[in-house]
Amino acid sequence: MSLILRAQVAAAAHDIVPAWPLDSFIAVNPLAGRESYPFETETTAEAATTRSGSAYLADYQRGRITRDDIDAALLERIPQLADRRLRIGTTAVSAVRVAELDMRLVAAAPEPEPVAVAELTWLDEYLAVWVAGYLCPDPAWPMPHHADGFYRAWRTLACLDPSLPRTVRRTLTTLSPEPDAALAHALQRLGITAADVPRALRTALGHLPGWVGHIKWRAEKVGDIDLTSYLAVRFTVQVALGITPAADQTTQTAQRDQTTLTSTPFWLRAERVAQALTAARPSREDVAAVARVLSTHPITDQRYTWQKAYELNYRTALIGALRSTVETRDGRNVQLVMCIDPRSEGLRRHLEESSSVETFGFAGFFGVPIRFARYQARGAIDSLPALLSARHHITEIPVDHEQAHRVVAAGKFRDALRHAVHTADSTAATPFAFAETAGWFYGGISILRTLTPRIHARIVRALSLSPRDLRSDVTIADAFTLDERATLAETALRMMGLSQFAPLVVLAGHGSESENNLYQSALDCGACGGNPGHANARAAAAIFNDPEVRLLLADRGLPIPFDTFFVAAEHNTVSDMVTVLDRHLIPDSHTSSADRFEQLQRTAADKLVTERARHLPGASPRHSPARLRGRAHDWAEVYPELGLAGNATMIIGPRDITRNVDLGRRVFLHSYRTELDPTGAALETIMTAPLVVAQWINHQYYFTALNPDTLGAGTKTIHNAIGTLGVISGHSGDLRRGLPWQSVGLGTELFHEPMRLTVVVEAPLARIGEIISRNQVLRDLFDNDWITLTARDHPAALWHRYTAYGFTATATATPAATATPMEGPHT
Repeated sequence: MSLILRAQVAAAAHDIVPAWPLDSFIAVNPLAGRESYPFETETTAEAATTRSGSAYLADYQRGRITRDDIDAALLERIPQLADRRLRIGTTAVSAVRVAELDMRLVAAAPEPEPVAVAELTWLDEYLAVWVAGYLCPDPAWPMPHHADGFYRAWRTLACLDPSLPRTVRRTLTTLSPEPDAALAHALQRLGITAADVPRALRTALGHLPGWVGHIKWRAEKVGDIDLTSYLAVRFTVQVALGITPAADQTTQTAQRDQTTLTSTPFWLRAERVAQALTAARPSREDVAAVARVLSTHPITDQRYTWQKAYELNYRTALIGALRSTVETRDGRNVQLVMCIDPRSEGLRRHLEESSSVETFGFAGFFGVPIRFARYQARGAIDSLPALLSARHHITEIPVDHEQAHRVVAAGKFRDALRHAVHTADSTAATPFAFAETAGWFYGGISILRTLTPRIHARIVRALSLSPRDLRSDVTIADAFTLDERATLAETALRMMGLSQFAPLVVLAGHGSESENNLYQSALDCGACGGNPGHANARAAAAIFNDPEVRLLLADRGLPIPFDTFFVAAEHNTVSDMVTVLDRHLIPDSHTSSADRFEQLQRTAADKLVTERARHLPGASPRHSPARLRGRAHDWAEVYPELGLAGNATMIIGPRDITRNVDLGRRVFLHSYRTELDPTGAALETIMTAPLVVAQWINHQYYFTALNPDTLGAGTKTIHNAIGTLGVISGHSGDLRRGLPWQSVGLGTELFHEPMRLTVVVEAPLARIGEIISRNQVLRDLFDNDWITLTARDHPAALWHRYTAYGFTATATATPAATATPMEGPHT
């Protein structure tokens, strides 16, 4: 019975997406469990999958959606409307025109108010407190009996819980000590039949979706709690308090009641359209003719057609802007490899204004999955994609042991001071004494941080030693065998299309910098598990500089010149500065190239940070670059940067097709050249790993924008942290999911355009089709319209759109010969 019940719990939790903790926050599609169904499938009452009809109509009226976009969307979604014409009165009109007019009339009609259902029940609030207490990572306040597991710890402690009636507390001692048995007993007591158990489990897991998602992650990564023990507590309390399943209502808020959208009588719609076409009272035959067209396009489908038109408008402009020529670039002194993150696009564009710089895009962990620990650090980070597991551990070896001693001593002092302050501030007996003795000191610091955050940051930097100051080498050779290192290097070169080498190759990971920001890791590198990418860049540079690795690469047809040197760097996405790391490793022959690169990046960074200021709330292009960068040190700044807001596209192909095109910092740019990938293995890796991660990011922003209070985290202004687990709104309740409203909007307005990811690939169409056909995850995403794909065989070929039935030539078949700047995301 236990195995069967656990299997039923696992099945009920199939569609639940694991929720990572704040300190390793990564983007996920909150509806990933539904990707095997068409995007249009109504997934759940809580989730809006499109915007309102009136929002799309407003876009139409301001030109963001055109009639051509609507027509193209209708024909893509309802092919039978093509070439179909009808006569309404004396007017001949196409079926597409009839459907398009109906869409605009329906969108202009008043819409029902969102339907709100029950808030958190008492049982939800009760369980949220217990789960938070059990999972709270603060070692100073562990829950008693934690080692016994969640259900057993609750069973022992709940006997003393004054929030439960005394009669209930007495009965808890008679419960089975095993969660499986307790859950089975509770289901039986509630009268839930064997046939109804799966539905009852799914309904229960629909409550507290934030905590449930984190428990699922925790069960997979830590193992100290699982959904069976959580459900055992939930159903046991229901039995003890006499709460029937019907009374335990769902906790979510419905964004819209789809049934009300069909309230307009079908024949009234047809009559209204016919009358608009004839400017007179239509005949019954005219209404019937219109009705036959409208029957192919129900009201419940119209928002998806609007969304398709909205995306087609952007996609058409994008495809038209891509180049069809290949340039020969000589005289390159520096090649820069950056993460595919859209925030890299602007810096690459400005750096390439210099003919001496060539840039490439590659996943920010540079193909080197590691667990990294600083020299003599007590902890480590898993700096790798969430799809992988850490099997290779690396650390640092100091070059100067005397300097290393000073850095470690300074780090220990900072840690001790931080721990002492935290203890004095949080222990019940000490806060008042702490305030009396140290309040004046911290009061002065607070004034400095508030009024002059840039000066405070410079003072702190000048008076402290950071682990970044340590001159060291990474222990890459101890973690990977020679063959593993060579294979990693070969895979990376083929995936990024790098075969001709400049004297200096810079591998720039990226990280963000901000004060008082619970979502800091959401702004770091997703490919590095929500961490900065400097460790991976250092490891990759060490691999590429290894003479033994180069010998093996030469045997595999990828020779690296002896005078090419790889150096690690880190791109700060708030300041847009690129800092070269491990300068002590750069040979004298390459120091001038590194210095020249740093000069170029400073100029490019100033241009980019000023460019971004046009869209950054509270900033202005008239502000100096120094003032704009100072936002990173302001602990009251809600918008230190805009992260990946506006992301809309992933382009997989040579840099030639996007060079000199202003993509508005909206595009994941992954370099790829077919000629370096004869088997297609590199392309398959790109499409099944970086593309999937880009889709996660895209859909998290998409659904956060559409559902800020259910699939998003709501506003930052009322967030409170639960350790490093996540945030809650106020003092209790469910763990918030997704991104905060400030990641996608300002005030009541969105600045993120919610669009499904447009994927653009330059590679043989037959190869792309084969890769999709043998990977279920790609078939789900493309065939079910969660994302779209446009591709061409080579620069001179026509663009084709992927459908479930194969590729078809697009209307924008001839690529533009000149670059056209793309509009930025924040309108």
